[in-house]
Amino acid sequence: MHILYKEDTDYLNKLLNLPAGDDEQDWDIELADPARLSEFLATYKAYDFKLSTRKAFLALIIASYDILLRYDSDDDDFYWTSIKRIMDPKKSEHLALLEYWALDAVDENDVFPVTPRIRAYLNQQ
Repeated sequence: MHILYKEDTDYLNKLLNLPAGDDEQDWDIELADPARLSEFLATYKAYDFKLSTRKAFLALIIASYDILLRYDSDDDDFYWTSIKRIMDPKKSEHLALLEYWALDAVDENDVFPVTPRIRAYLNQQ
């Protein structure tokens, strides 16, 4: 299970000017915004965040990408390639988040749009 800390989400709310209240239970999913995915990726790359903030920010990025995939197949993997680039150097840091999105569902149709990409990424050597 991936855990996000209020200190990190508050920091990201201010940095990204997110429309957050104080009552989000699933902060990353509730504030995900596929229209801002390019901005999120650029900001993630521009800052040297501490570990817990990186985890929270990546959770927001993946949730935003998952929503994007509902409407745009990202056939050229433009966004996915960028997401993998930020995960690759620190893949082990993000295993709990990646396992959440990978879902070990019995029914292959009962998955998030991003699940097949996450599963393939986790199965890479």
